[in-house]
Amino acid sequence: MGSRKFGENVPDICESISSEEEHSNKAELVSWMRNDEIGMNAILDGPFGARKVIYCDYTASARSFHSIENYIQEEVLPFYGNTHSSVTVTAEQTTLFMHEARQEIRAFSGCGDQDSVIFTGSGSTCAVELLVHLMQSDEEKDEIVVVHSIQEHHSNLLPWRKIATELRCVDELENGQVDLNHLQNILKEVRKEHGNIKVVGTFCACSNLTGVLTNIQNVTKILKSFDALSIWDFASAAPYVPISVNGETPLDAVFFSGHKFPGGVSSPGVLIVKKNMIRATKPKRIGGGTVFFVNNSNEWYLKEVEHREEGGTADAVGAVRLAMAVKMKRAVGEGTIGKLDSVITKFVLQSFKSMDNLVLLGPVTSDNRLPVFSFLIRDPNSQLFYHHNYISALLNDLFGIQTRAGCMCAGPYAQKLLGISEETSRRFVNAIQESPDLDRTHLRRQAEYSQQEFLRPGFTRISFPYFFSISQVEDIVGAVQFVAKHAADFIHLYQINCETGEWHHQNQRVFHGRRWIGHVEFTSNGLRTKPISTQIVPEMRECVEKAQESAQKYSETMNLSKIPDGRTAINNEFHGLRWFILPIEVAEVRSKMNVVFQECVIIPKIYSAVVTSNELTEPQLFYMKQSEEPSEDQSNCEVICDDVICLLKCDQNSTKQDNTENVGIDESEAEEVKQMEDWNKRIIVKRIENLSKESERKLEWHVPPLEMYKKTTDIIHQLKMIRNGDKVLVCLSGGKDSLSLLHILRHYQLRCNKARSTSFELGAITVDPGSAEYNPRPLIEYCRKLNIDYFYEEQDIIGAAKKTPGLRSICAFCSRMKRGRLAAAAQYHNWNVLAMGQHLDDLAESFFIAAFQNGNLSTMKAQYTTKDGTLRVIRPLVMVREKALRNFAEDKKLPVVAENCPACFNQATERHRIKQLLAQQELIFPDLFNSLKSALKPLLLVDSAHTSEMRDQAVKNIVGAS
Repeated sequence: MGSRKFGENVPDICESISSEEEHSNKAELVSWMRNDEIGMNAILDGPFGARKVIYCDYTASARSFHSIENYIQEEVLPFYGNTHSSVTVTAEQTTLFMHEARQEIRAFSGCGDQDSVIFTGSGSTCAVELLVHLMQSDEEKDEIVVVHSIQEHHSNLLPWRKIATELRCVDELENGQVDLNHLQNILKEVRKEHGNIKVVGTFCACSNLTGVLTNIQNVTKILKSFDALSIWDFASAAPYVPISVNGETPLDAVFFSGHKFPGGVSSPGVLIVKKNMIRATKPKRIGGGTVFFVNNSNEWYLKEVEHREEGGTADAVGAVRLAMAVKMKRAVGEGTIGKLDSVITKFVLQSFKSMDNLVLLGPVTSDNRLPVFSFLIRDPNSQLFYHHNYISALLNDLFGIQTRAGCMCAGPYAQKLLGISEETSRRFVNAIQESPDLDRTHLRRQAEYSQQEFLRPGFTRISFPYFFSISQVEDIVGAVQFVAKHAADFIHLYQINCETGEWHHQNQRVFHGRRWIGHVEFTSNGLRTKPISTQIVPEMRECVEKAQESAQKYSETMNLSKIPDGRTAINNEFHGLRWFILPIEVAEVRSKMNVVFQECVIIPKIYSAVVTSNELTEPQLFYMKQSEEPSEDQSNCEVICDDVICLLKCDQNSTKQDNTENVGIDESEAEEVKQMEDWNKRIIVKRIENLSKESERKLEWHVPPLEMYKKTTDIIHQLKMIRNGDKVLVCLSGGKDSLSLLHILRHYQLRCNKARSTSFELGAITVDPGSAEYNPRPLIEYCRKLNIDYFYEEQDIIGAAKKTPGLRSICAFCSRMKRGRLAAAAQYHNWNVLAMGQHLDDLAESFFIAAFQNGNLSTMKAQYTTKDGTLRVIRPLVMVREKALRNFAEDKKLPVVAENCPACFNQATERHRIKQLLAQQELIFPDLFNSLKSALKPLLLVDSAHTSEMRDQAVKNIVGAS
């Protein structure tokens, strides 16, 4: 086995867009999206005249945007090439586009080092299939039990049926949420019956039929309490809600479809999966780009799953399109999207309640849902329904509204919503299934054939994008209301195809206005096609007025003798399955005939309007061994300055990624920071004094492993890092190292207090540089739960970088400004010690980077004092290995903040190269890091922040040691 790398030469910083060009007002941005959507001026030629196309099927697939397509045409396609090389400009640029697109996905979903992001072809369907493959070993297949909700899309149900030993379905509550009690009971039964068998919990984040959003964290907590994997289908949710794969309770795998994002048309699906879940070593699709080397007798596959599973020519254009769509979503903001969706949802639900003939399927609650609605229109005379395809056709022909009709590829849930029992479901299958005796090869059939296909049950679904104006939504809802009231007035004008279930206007049996590839001709003057005549289309309100006139006109001219009797097209044995009214029956009723209607086989489930709690109960919390205390009064959190949204790129870890990383904090940097206009922008969490012993015990502190604790305290004592009266601030980035350091120093403080030795105060500080790719805000609540003094310093460092002329490296600038902010804030708050979380691996890597790139012998210092003597910087973890810290953070489930920075991954690549070099040497020399520790001691013991003094002191240390 082997590995390869492509396109490592990434520039330090991309040329930025000027702030004048950025959309600062979210309302203006949403309005711009409304006008930039491709197809907003499209016209259909229907049986009632020309109509403007109004697309209301965003849950199925979104639409393109002019600006994104223009960017692709002008910036991407001119440099398009194959990605399996980085020698030529086209190959390298395309490779970098792919890399940056992947980074956008990582940042958007909060991925960390432990996550793989894979582009998977055609949407979530391919993603689930790939996930199933990755979870299975090449040699042996594990037995697994799969637990899922009733709401699952076929894509997240059928692949699991192929491999599962057993599948268990979890009920839903009246509000559409997963029944947590039922889930817990199922998991108890599974563990009792199957012991330690692998259990997979796979759930949709949002129902594609009702729009109800699942409480992901609560479901995941219960899954984790039974050692079950937590896998989430974000296909319907990803374009609109936040995704956090490493949040309070990390998710094992997530997948979604790029084509459902506004602007993401024809973009690939995405699978995000924890690396420790991957057991397969061979690709699902074997071919070019998946192998490291091939000879006549053998082949060696790539180890890196992100490359190994993206065989063939990568869909680079689709990946860039998806990255653009994700950036657009983040520019609008998930909070803004949520508010807009909520307004639309409440308005539509309230309007639908007043429509007598409209039957809304699913929960009636407006909480925690997207504006997605599935419904039937009931005929009041027969209590049968109008066929879903007829309703969709009528909305299309009268108003140009594009909806979806059918079961939406969520058959089991659709049947539950429609009140169809298992027995009735089998009867439907028998009625609509093609005869097995048909010779498909001889007949050259291209589709399933059944004379009774029109009996297939279904409904109509309408979904609204968040950028629709409320007046647009009002017009569309008005159109639905008209159809619900007047469906009977037009039905005799439509004919049903029994073999397909399609309804078409009698004058529209041929698709007028169809666009043909066959009309395209290539000439010496370029591409030529058949011209389309421009038509004047009425506005929606005028369409409604014309529809009112047509309803009265056609209702009066309904001629019973000219309407075929569709009842004769149904086999006698299947008559009882007809759930919809036919044109002949409407005409007979209006002719005052005595029509006998059968009982409708579809009886939609009625959901209670009672609000059902979906919070974790005390027994569930106890079972999971997680005591959740209500947060303290907000008075202990002092907000100094309101937050602003920043859409620029940086990363909290860039101090590690800069060639100047071994330079210490300088007081001049602190003074420079104080001159910036957002110097006073911070949030302060104050420690609560005199907590009871019971409250102290409930704080979420963890005891570190003895070996790691001893290595830390030994260096603290040796260098007298912490002294009586010190006020120590842990520089908390949210990474595994700084979080682990915080818990280690807290344990050390308790031991010191117990022994009545060193007395010191402990707090934490974070600098938020204003990056969309790095969100450390969850640390505020975490530190409140720990009850420590915490300073959350906010500074638009990236914005300042973009305004700095001639800036070559954003990483160096970001590093320097963060160092300055840490020093200035510590002094401002009267703390005298900053504790940083760099470990032995960091020191070794920094040493080699300095030697290889800067030509000097230096590394990070274990401890030093600033030149003015006001601040001491300590690194208590310099003798601790990175692996030990990672294991501790994972074992204790510390809230690690994801790190993603497309702007500065060049230095990360250099550090990674050194890390790999040391790892290879460690395989040969297992005691390598002990040797490096001894070799580095003279350098790390230097007590100076200035390069000119470092070398002199290092020489003295070396001479003294000899």
